[in-house]
Amino acid sequence: MNNAKQPTEKAEPLTEQETISDMPSPDESGDTSAVQPTEKKRFLNYKLLTVILIAAILIILPVTTLIKAVGMPDGTFSETENRYLADFPELNMDSILTEDFMEGFEDYFSDRFILREDWINLKNNVDRLLGKTEIKDIFTADGRMMEAWKGWDEKSVNENLDAMSAFAESHVGKNQKVYLMLSPNAQEIYKETLPPFCGAADQKAFIDMCGKYSEYVTPVGIYNILSAERDKYIFYRTDHHWTSLGAFFAYTEAGKIMGFEPYGIDYFNIEHASDDFRGTLYSQTLDGGIKPDIIDFYIPSDGSQKLKMTVFDGEESTEYNSLYFREYLDKKDKYSSFLGLNVPMLTIESELSEDADKGSLLIFRDSYANSLIPFLVNHYSKITVLDLRYINTKFKDLGIDTNSYSAVLFAYNTITFSEDTNIRKLTYLDGLDD
Repeated sequence: MNNAKQPTEKAEPLTEQETISDMPSPDESGDTSAVQPTEKKRFLNYKLLTVILIAAILIILPVTTLIKAVGMPDGTFSETENRYLADFPELNMDSILTEDFMEGFEDYFSDRFILREDWINLKNNVDRLLGKTEIKDIFTADGRMMEAWKGWDEKSVNENLDAMSAFAESHVGKNQKVYLMLSPNAQEIYKETLPPFCGAADQKAFIDMCGKYSEYVTPVGIYNILSAERDKYIFYRTDHHWTSLGAFFAYTEAGKIMGFEPYGIDYFNIEHASDDFRGTLYSQTLDGGIKPDIIDFYIPSDGSQKLKMTVFDGEESTEYNSLYFREYLDKKDKYSSFLGLNVPMLTIESELSEDADKGSLLIFRDSYANSLIPFLVNHYSKITVLDLRYINTKFKDLGIDTNSYSAVLFAYNTITFSEDTNIRKLTYLDGLDD
């Protein structure tokens, strides 16, 4: 076979005549009108496509959105975004004059916009491609999402601390101690992964300030243990809560301050209840690039845990023989498998030996406490859990005597404590204003 390269002709640049040889030529008189119909047709087609596109945006999308809204009545819950969608606003003359109707309708329409989740995902993906590391007040770095916190309102926080201090002072002399446990969130523990000049506030300084505020409140410091164990799986990647392991480390520190002997991790059987949890931060960003989370249940290995939990939802009470609502493991809001949905009051009664029982504990909490309480039930035969966001009735009307408990614990994460204005209701709810 002859493998010798054959000589090739050198390519010559196209001449101007050759570049236009395929174009329609004018007739002999030089008339170019033969070309014009084709160009005019192209222009008209372009205008037609533009009109169709504008019509799709201005007419078709809104119409299909309204059709979709018919099948999404008020009270519709979005599993993906983990929230209730805006209801149709009240229509009357006052709401029109004050523009409340239009503002409400904008929220209603936006929540039901056709392909809403796809649009949100597209926008957030574009933002990420442009290099944004903070989307909807959520930082994404090192394979995790972190709820952003840029600081606190000093006046508002002091009002919370004043109410808590007044409550604690009123219980002095009743052989009862009041404790405050504030947890940092992932933003603080992994702050070195945040972009420079991102405005993240110093949570340690905030926690220290709150802990020193009142002589009647004993701080339960958990910052150092969480910081020391930062390389372990102590915060979810797609949710704003700590994991069961993070709550376990907080529990071990609480025992040192609150006077109970915490069990070691070997005391518990760790059940991997779910490995496809996508939490609240995912719901806001729809960032599928972050690995889903694992939910673990820590259950005493000796099978000794016997308890009854009474859930009061504001209207009626229901009894359960477990702290875990496993039906939520099949839903989007898997974190609600810990103690169920947020309600005004829970009462947990446990059968404990005399040596193990430290009496009764009253907890004021946010949802961080939900995965902490399964550890505390091993030391207190009665725990009452109150969520002040859902209580506007005086404690005595709920059958609660706050003086009857052995100890009181305020268990919150930093962000909630700095923003929740319901804490200042304490003095009214406990009858201190009477």
